[in-house]
Amino acid sequence: MLRTFAIVFHTLRHALLERLLGAWNAATKRERKLRIGIDIRPFYEPLTGIGWYLHFLLQELAKHDDVELYLFGDARVTDLGPSLHAPTPPNARVCWFDLRGLPQSRLARPFTAAAYVLWMKLIDPDVMFGANYFLPRLLGAIARHRVITIHDLTYKRFPELLQNETLDNLEAHMPREIGRADAIICVSESTRRDLIHYYDLDPARAFAIHSGLGKSASPAPIDLPARYLLFVSTIEPRKNLGVLLDAFARLRGEGYEGSLVVVGKIGWKSREIEQRLRGEGIVHLDYLDAGRLATVYQRAEAFVFPSIYEGFGFPLLEAMAFGVPALAARSSSLPEIGGDAALYFEPHDAGELTSQLRRVTQDPALREQLIVRGYDQVAKFRWDVCAEQTLEVLRRAAGAS
Repeated sequence: MLRTFAIVFHTLRHALLERLLGAWNAATKRERKLRIGIDIRPFYEPLTGIGWYLHFLLQELAKHDDVELYLFGDARVTDLGPSLHAPTPPNARVCWFDLRGLPQSRLARPFTAAAYVLWMKLIDPDVMFGANYFLPRLLGAIARHRVITIHDLTYKRFPELLQNETLDNLEAHMPREIGRADAIICVSESTRRDLIHYYDLDPARAFAIHSGLGKSASPAPIDLPARYLLFVSTIEPRKNLGVLLDAFARLRGEGYEGSLVVVGKIGWKSREIEQRLRGEGIVHLDYLDAGRLATVYQRAEAFVFPSIYEGFGFPLLEAMAFGVPALAARSSSLPEIGGDAALYFEPHDAGELTSQLRRVTQDPALREQLIVRGYDQVAKFRWDVCAEQTLEVLRRAAGAS
């Protein structure tokens, strides 16, 4: 426990000196960087949509010389974790008490939790940024200004498609978080419209900022069918995989000789879908690393995204970036993200989807047209632009512009 105390004391002393230096710079009117506190809890598990959003955004924000990034998560890291599943920029400071290699102590948790609040107060970020809907309680308690990102409003539009625990959590926290936020970033105009519709807030506080698309990983070996259609996403009711399975069965009945490759973990309320994934011509792959996923995208004949509701829709852009003709449900943000580079269908109409699949698998000229349009569409979504626009929102929220 003495070594834990020494680590905490040394960290807080250093933070105090930094705070005093910052006060001196302000008093002498030297230029002071914008201090941004960022919740990095999405990095504590293998990255999916929100984790990748934060990863790429953080990498771009770190390129700006006029900001200081302080990354907040758990108060302490021990030999048991937590561990980060994404690298952090070298000039961004991960704020936790490093207790790895030290014996566990009953007093370490409450002691470091209390010290963490003091540490955050000493850092005193100009603005706190929560990339995952709301700020954790400790970060919110010391935030002078706050900006949050809302990725979708499924819990309002289609509450039956969410687990009760997730739904209850969002319903409990979001009214308070939206009320306290100085600004709210939405990942699409579709999400922004939903936010304004369901909450009584000044539209001037809500900003639609499109995410970007990172560089693709190098393809890695993986066994795949010679010809296949592709679906990529966690398997849950909102993703509407059933309509694709219905359309695929019809297409095979018409003589299609390819397979359907489904990539994604089995989520909640998907037992029936899981059983159907054992059907003839269907290959189910679990969560894949970036290299193997790149290969799966690259070799697909067409990509299908039948989701009932998406706040953004990364897989749609990813498929286009790999030169794969894309089909998407005519729902939520997907037409906004896909533009004229995708074929669309009503989300519950397996017949219309079958017709579109028939077109894309039998018409080489249409395939080529969709591929070219896809490349043009993907070029519109850039992380450096996303970071510039996000930083402008953060500055306004902090009163720094």
